[in-house]
Amino acid sequence: MKNKVCIITGANAGVGKESALGLAKLGAHVVMVCRSKERGELAKAEIAKESGNDQIDLFISDLSEMEQVRTLAAALLSSLKSIDVLVHNAGLAARFLRRLTPRCGQLQVRSSTASS
Repeated sequence: MKNKVCIITGANAGVGKESALGLAKLGAHVVMVCRSKERGELAKAEIAKESGNDQIDLFISDLSEMEQVRTLAAALLSSLKSIDVLVHNAGLAARFLRRLTPRCGQLQVRSSTASS
């Protein structure tokens, strides 16, 4: 995985963070996509320290909002030469919670599928 560009959504916690750490340890160029800047920066620092890999980038985007997905896509395309791996891990597990996005889409559905 040395120098392969790996994008991981939901990379600041859980499976996403562990995936980012594992790929960073293998020498990949890890591109973390997180909704929270603060949690993303903290996770990025922890991953860099534990892996010894400084090829880690952080992009902030709420993948339940199509406008943010479009902005993220443009930013990724303009800053990366290639994309070798996509770990689409971001999602919302809100079993009994029905919330709508500002554009009246169901939040759980939008965060899991709209960015695909």
